[in-house]
Amino acid sequence: MYLDTFKQLIIHTQDFTNWIYFKKNTSHTIKFSLLEEKEKIYNSDAILYFWPNSKYEAIFHLKHIFSQLNKEKNFFLVGKKNSGINTAKNLLKKWVILKKIDSAKHCLLFYGKIISKPNFQLDQFIHNINWNQIKIQTIPGIFSYKKIDLGSKLLISTFEKSITGDILDIGCGSGILSVSLAQYSKKNKFFLIDTNMAALKSSELTLKCNNVKGKIFPSNVYSHICKKFDFIMSNPPIHKNSKINLNYVSEIIRKSEKYLKSKGEIRIVVSSNIFCDKYFKDTKLKYKILKEKNNFRVYQGKKY
Repeated sequence: MYLDTFKQLIIHTQDFTNWIYFKKNTSHTIKFSLLEEKEKIYNSDAILYFWPNSKYEAIFHLKHIFSQLNKEKNFFLVGKKNSGINTAKNLLKKWVILKKIDSAKHCLLFYGKIISKPNFQLDQFIHNINWNQIKIQTIPGIFSYKKIDLGSKLLISTFEKSITGDILDIGCGSGILSVSLAQYSKKNKFFLIDTNMAALKSSELTLKCNNVKGKIFPSNVYSHICKKFDFIMSNPPIHKNSKINLNYVSEIIRKSEKYLKSKGEIRIVVSSNIFCDKYFKDTKLKYKILKEKNNFRVYQGKKY
């Protein structure tokens, strides 16, 4: 059978930028959520799943999908060869038998025959971390799913009581930056943004179990930001498809001036081999390297 024979197509994504793109460029049904609705999976004739770089994320999604599929349904799996898709046969062997049916442009396409339906429970995939008197809960698909990364730890080590007011957490991930800063004052107003639904849900869980209030919503950097802040903080991604991509870092810094109040401040942590001076020089912010350790550095920029 061929995929172009289907009368209706539902595209499900966890990425907000993909959701915006598809909404503008296709007439198909587009869904932006953590997991696809059970009814949509059950009533579908076929599933095409794009293998991510994280095996934890793949197992999370596919166990949910397989829990709703019966043996008569068609399942296709596609992904880049360097994404780890070749491990899929072994990782998924309890639920599906995979057969390679095509290979082109560094990608693989598999057809799957469902052999059993697993019991999916979201709680089984929520990872709990206790660190520095705070609780962190993460969902597969976010950066540093099972541990606290050194960049976040370094940025958190620079926090102090003087940071108050409206706080913007860009690329919030697990929510660790916001709950750590809330230890100094929960009166701060926290705004947490990310493009990844798994990150937004993880931040929601983390804030809830630490009794911290905050507004959590999707935004591609400042795309859905309509106010100014006293403090902007970020531990941004510097890779895209396994290659260094500094577009995200550049946009956070260069546009921060527009979203900072008078005497507002931005702090951003990056790998020590990434130099952000050229981005800060495109603003009127007074900047410096605030701290450097374990191959990471924290830049501080102030608006006057």
